[in-house]
This record gives sequence, structure tokens and C-alpha cells, in this order.
Amino acid sequence: MATQTPQPVNIEVTDKKGNLILLGKSTRERLAQPPFDVWYTKNFEAYTVDSTTANQIKPLLKNKQFLLFMGTWCGDSRREVPRMYKILDYCGVKHSQIQLITLNNSDTAYKQSPGHEERGLNIRRVPTLLIFENQREVGRVVESPITSLEKDIQAIVTGKPYEHRYKDLVNPKPAM
Repeated sequence: MATQTPQPVNIEVTDKKGNLILLGKSTRERLAQPPFDVWYTKNFEAYTVDSTTANQIKPLLKNKQFLLFMGTWCGDSRREVPRMYKILDYCGVKHSQIQLITLNNSDTAYKQSPGHEERGLNIRRVPTLLIFENQREVGRVVESPITSLEKDIQAIVTGKPYEHRYKDLVNPKPAM
């Protein structure tokens, strides 16, 4: 049986604008360090979790897995990802239940990671939080919430009707 070489974590590169960005599998701990801590810590600390909704979804998240795609170069990711982590923390989601993938902003590899974890998942906007149960996607929050992060996650994990704002980009309607 062939052994796989583990993929590096927290790959740092300089983008076309001269900014340091992360690529591929990354950790939230790295987001809390310079230069990313400027926006990560600010947005994490400034966010107030909707505790009423979070307490309702807390038991429903125990058996879920989360795959979070973001760009450290993206304003929406910089705003929403710290908030997502704060909600998941509040709900007691273990770090092992969350995988963070950071994507490129280069012209030749736009919204791709070195390991191509995004392949086949229709990642068109970031951040995208995919929620899985039993290795099956049950829903996703794309770019920003419809109602609130807590309420959107609640709709997804309780099976209520929920469509993110870019549904037609992810699941295009068939041509007539």
C-alpha cells in the first residue's frame, strides 16, 4: 500500500498585490497571528452570538462536519469567517470537526487550493461553509448569510427550506 505524503499546512505566499496570503489546508490558529490577526481578532471579538438560536442548534452540530473555504485576501471572508468560528465555538463544535481551506486569488489559480480540495464542490464565492452529516452535504452558507449565520445554520441542520443567495451559480438551472 502506497503511503501518502501529508500536505503542508498554512502555506504562505505573496499575492500579485504584494500581500501575504494563506493557501490550502490552514488552521484558525494561523489566522490569529500576524498579519491576519488584524482582521481576524477584531471581527471575532466584535461579533455577538445570537445565543438563543445558538443554544437551539448546539445539540444538532455534534455529529456534523464543516468544510470552510475562504480567501485571506477576501473582504467577505475576513468579516464572516471569524464570526463563523465564534458561533461554532459557542456551540461546542470541536476543532476536529472543522477543516479550513484557503484559496488563491491569482489569475491562473483563482479560488483554487494547491491540493484542489474545492474540486467538484462548486466553490464560486468565498467564504463558503459546507455542512456535512454522514459524509453527505446537507447545506452551505455562501459568502454572507440570508438572515443571520445562526439562523441560516439552524435552517440547514433542521432541514427547513434554505437557499443561499448564489444557488443558481452553484446549481445552474438547465437550459430550456
